[in-house]
Amino acid sequence: MARRVGTVARGIRAPLIKTGDDIVSVVVDSIKRACKEEGFSLRDKDVIGITESLVARAQGNYATIHDVANDLSRKMKADEIAVLFPILSRNRFFLILKGIIATGKTVHLFLNYPNDEVGNPLMNREVMYEGHKPLR
Repeated sequence: MARRVGTVARGIRAPLIKTGDDIVSVVVDSIKRACKEEGFSLRDKDVIGITESLVARAQGNYATIHDVANDLSRKMKADEIAVLFPILSRNRFFLILKGIIATGKTVHLFLNYPNDEVGNPLMNREVMYEGHKPLR
């Protein structure tokens, strides 16, 4: 029998995890519900991956925005902080930036231009140059 389908990846929606939650039960229950409601089944040799953030939340192993701000304030005595070319595509950057801003220090944010690290445009170039005459 020939294989007709290669690798298939599915993102399974699960409830929000809190410190102390039994992630094994949550993952198994979430996958069972998804299989039933979406009409697919698990087969021998299927792989189930769990993000490190899910495990960290269940273990209470994470830093709050307040933790980031306090740590930076304690370690950095200058009145200004520079953030150089952060990886914007990671969903944690926004929260880390909020922690940096919460220090009350002046923040200089240096970004790749004109696109982020994966090629997403940071701004609409047409709008940016609208109304400006090219230099000659």
